[in-house]
Amino acid sequence: MYHAAWLADLRSELLAFPAGKHDDCVDALGLIGQLLDTISKGNRPEPPETVKRDTGYRRCENLGKLDDWKVW
Repeated sequence: MYHAAWLADLRSELLAFPAGKHDDCVDALGLIGQLLDTISKGNRPEPPETVKRDTGYRRCENLGKLDDWKVW
């Protein structure tokens, strides 16, 4: 069960409607009920593109001749 401090006030206002003194929560719930027909399914966001970062490192392939300075 939920333990919201406002729940008792909401329940008493709903149960006292339409003869109750206050009807603000009833009006708000009525507006929500009217808008339920206009709700549509939302769009799922596209996943962000992964950016391949250039780290400067290269594979040790085709570095040149064996006596080249890059091999050593």
